[in-house]
Formats: sequence, C-alpha cells, structure tokens
Amino acid sequence: MVVGRVVVLNPPSNLFHNPSSAATLIPPHTRLLSFSASAASSSSSSSAANRTRHTPTTNNDSPFSAFGRLKDQKPKTVLHRSKDRRREEEEEDDNDDDEDYNENHAAPRRRPSQSRSRSGGRERGGWDIIPRFPSQAKTTTDTNFFSLKSFKEVGCADYILQSLQKIFLTRPSHVQAMAFAPVLSGKTCVIADQSGSGKTLAYLVPIIQRVRQEELEGRSQSSSQAPRVLVLAPTAELASQVLDNCRSLSKSGVPFKSMVVTGGFRQRTQLESLQQGVDVLIATPGRFLYLMNEGFLQLTNLRCAVLDEVDILFGDEDFEVALQRLISSSPVDTQYLFVTATLPKNVFTKLVEVFPDCEMIMGPGMHRISSRLEEILVDCSGEDEQEKTPDTAFLNKKTALVQLVEESPVPRTIVFCNKIETCRKVENSLKRFDRKGNRMQVLPFHAAMTQESRLASMAEFTRSPSQGVSQFMVCTDRASRGIDFAGVDHVILFDFPRDPSEYVRRVGRTARGAKGVGKAFIFVVGKQVSLASKIMERSRKGHPLHDVPSPY
Repeated sequence: MVVGRVVVLNPPSNLFHNPSSAATLIPPHTRLLSFSASAASSSSSSSAANRTRHTPTTNNDSPFSAFGRLKDQKPKTVLHRSKDRRREEEEEDDNDDDEDYNENHAAPRRRPSQSRSRSGGRERGGWDIIPRFPSQAKTTTDTNFFSLKSFKEVGCADYILQSLQKIFLTRPSHVQAMAFAPVLSGKTCVIADQSGSGKTLAYLVPIIQRVRQEELEGRSQSSSQAPRVLVLAPTAELASQVLDNCRSLSKSGVPFKSMVVTGGFRQRTQLESLQQGVDVLIATPGRFLYLMNEGFLQLTNLRCAVLDEVDILFGDEDFEVALQRLISSSPVDTQYLFVTATLPKNVFTKLVEVFPDCEMIMGPGMHRISSRLEEILVDCSGEDEQEKTPDTAFLNKKTALVQLVEESPVPRTIVFCNKIETCRKVENSLKRFDRKGNRMQVLPFHAAMTQESRLASMAEFTRSPSQGVSQFMVCTDRASRGIDFAGVDHVILFDFPRDPSEYVRRVGRTARGAKGVGKAFIFVVGKQVSLASKIMERSRKGHPLHDVPSPY
C-alpha cells in the first residue's frame, strides 16, 4: 500500500471526529491508528489542559455526554490514499493545496516547546490544531453498481417487471444481469460476487420466472411435501431473510408459495404448511436432513436447488451428508446454484469435482470490498513498555471502542467478536456507560441465544432507533453470514477474524448495495497489524484470500 501523510494526534479526543470541513484533507480508504489504554489512563494536568484546548465544545444533552471521563493518549495515524485520490492530488497544484488548507483548516503548527522524538519507537509531541476527519458523505447512488442492461433486456417477463417496480427495483446489478439468462435456462452455476451485490435476487428472480412459466405451460406444479425449489442456508437467520425476499416478490404480484423450515419454530406448524404444498422451501442442512429421514419431504418434483453461502455451508458438519442426500434424491435434470461472496480454492475444487459442467458467474466485485467502504486499522497493541497479555489487549480495545462510541455516534453499529464470552464482555462494557439505556441500545446476537431471541434482536436492529439513540449489535460471525442489515453505518471488528475470508464477510455488513456507505474499524494487536494490511490490500486489488495465513 502507498502510505500518505503521517499525522501525530495529541490529544486524541478528535480521533474519530468527522466534521465536513476536513473533507479535502483526509483521503478515503485505509488508516492506521495506534492505540494504548495505558496512555489513556495516565494523563497529566498538562494533557488535561491540552484536552480543554483541543476538544470541541459538547452539548450536555448529547447522547454521549456521559463519556467525558476519558483520558488522553497519543495515537499515531497513517493515512493510505486510494489510487483515485492520489491521481486527483497529482493533478492539483501543491501550493494551491497548501493555501487552501491553511485557509480552511488552520494549518497545524508544531509546538515550539516540544520536539519530535523517535525514542522508544513512539513519536512525541503533537499539533496545535488537530486534523479532523471528514463527515459521513451524503448518500448517493453508485452508478457502477448497476448493469447497463435493464431488467427487460436481460429477459424479465412483464409480470416480473411489474413486481420488481413495486418493490422499487428498476435496474439490475451486475451480478443480477449476468446470472439471469443462465439461471433461467436451467444451467447449474456458481454465482459469486461481493457482499451486498444483490445475489439473493440474482437467483430468486429468474428461478421464480422459470417455475411460474413451467406452471403456466402445465409442465410442473406444486404438490404436497414436494417443493419445486429448495434453498439451503447455513443459518436460520439467513433462511428467514431469504423468505422475506420471497414474500416481497409474491406480495408484489408474482403468485408462488414459500416457507422456511429451521429449528426454533413449532415443528407441527412447519409440517402442516409443507403438506399443503409449497413452491420454494428454505431450510438449514440439519432440518433438511431431519425432514428427509422422517419422510416428511420428497424431492421428486424438485426443479432447482440453491446452496446459499456455499463456502460457509461446507463448514457445517451436516452439510456434506445433506448434499449427498440432496443429489441422490433429486431428479437427474435438477438445476444446482452455488452462491457465495468468497470462493476458497478448496470449495471451488469440491464443486468442480461433483459438477464439472457448472458455469462460473463471477461479478465484478468478487474478492473485493465495496469502493464506498472506508477501512480504519486501530492498533491496540499498546505502548512498547506495556505488558502484552490478552487482558491488556482487551482493555486497549475496550477503551478504543468507548472513545469511538463517544466521538462518532451513529445510528447503527455492528461489533464483531470471535467468542461468545467476548460478546458478553463487550455488551456489558457498553451498557455500563449508559446504565439507564436511554442513549444506547445494545443487542446481542450469538449461538448461545435461542433462535427466537436472535430473530428478536434482528427485528429490533432493523427498526429505526429513537431520536438520539444509537444501536449496537454485538455478535459473532453468525451475523456476517449473508444477512443483510440495512443502513449500518459502522462495523467494528473488536476481534480480528480467525479466517481471513471472514474479514470480507464482516466488513461487508456496511456500504451495501448501490447507495450504501460506511466505515469499518479493525482492532488489531501484534502481528495482526501487518496481516490486516495485507488482507486489505489484496481485497482492494481483487485478489483471493485463501493463501493468507490465519492470525491465530
């Protein structure tokens, strides 16, 4: 990566502050922030004076005014410029840039009483005026997200077009346009593109049109316990989300029946609905095997099987058994669709071995993250002299999290942790800073909860929060597996993911679709700093991550 400016911030109270006046100073994309909780807890009276001088005036009615007890620290910020930004800067005159900056931002001045030292691997001193981060950009439509072709041009029937218009879909994304004809023709395909590219509708719309057309022509119809389309999803939450997409289409004018069968729901109700006949059945691998073993499900009428988030499905202990059962019980002309945002080499090899003639549909964003996502590395290793233990790492990360919450409140934030235990610690830490719960809403989401509780958290997180209240979903990777949360402003990787490909799925919860913008804060310690930089660089270039080593 190309390193841009190096800025020493002192004090750090504006570390995550985002006034719009600095939009021309700070380039987009990657930043590295070094963070130490020990420095945060050891401020002197002079640093307190600095904080008084540099910290913007805060209204006492702010939802985060209770966090005023934070101490000073000296994080180092390295700003990495994108290619576009570097090209723009090369076209501008350097002198004009300096004049504009001095005029608009009160150019930073070195304190004459302090010198810049590199002893101990840390830079000392600071700036009188702290460079401020740009504000959240206005939501604009990314024209590169959409295909040049219309839904009509890719082959949508008139009744499908009317249905899509009712749910405000007027133009297909790239992957939707690329997948339509092959899926409609019944070809077995791998559909791969970045998170938030519209893959669910990329397979649902042509499948529904095909099934509906066959029904009108009398070639197939729904029957008891024998669906025409089967969608396997790794989690009950993703299965429920696919069902929501199906219902949106059916309610807007395309008549077909869909249902979900997963754990956590009344089994009798599911079986009764299945007996009444269904066109699209959405299930998890475990529940699919149960229905097959008990004789409640027949695949003799199956026209298409979709394996959503297939790379994650291969990690499910039930999946390979479920896949073999699916193949052996389905008609030989069944269409198979494998959908994924990441395609590890071992998964691709397995798919090609079983389905050598499958067609590859790879969207332009494959192995990439959204161009509207800004990634910010936060180094929580601590000072050189600080003892390096899991406890100190957690303390550093917790302090960084609290400062981010205080200085950059946004409506919706997802915080990812590797363990359920860490989720609970983070949840408790956030709740302690707002004991009355009238400024923050903290929602857990992990496997230790009942499915009913997880779905309730999902439903609450998708509702618009009250005025002045910020929502935080504290979760494990269960929330990164294909689930589409609308309007997520920040994603915080409190723990660096064990699997490098999980990084793409986590940060892909924000900056989704054509209008989505967002920021990802990646908390790292030790060797994770260089590893995270490597992953981010490869993602920007569109290179796969299967050969990147695990940080654990």
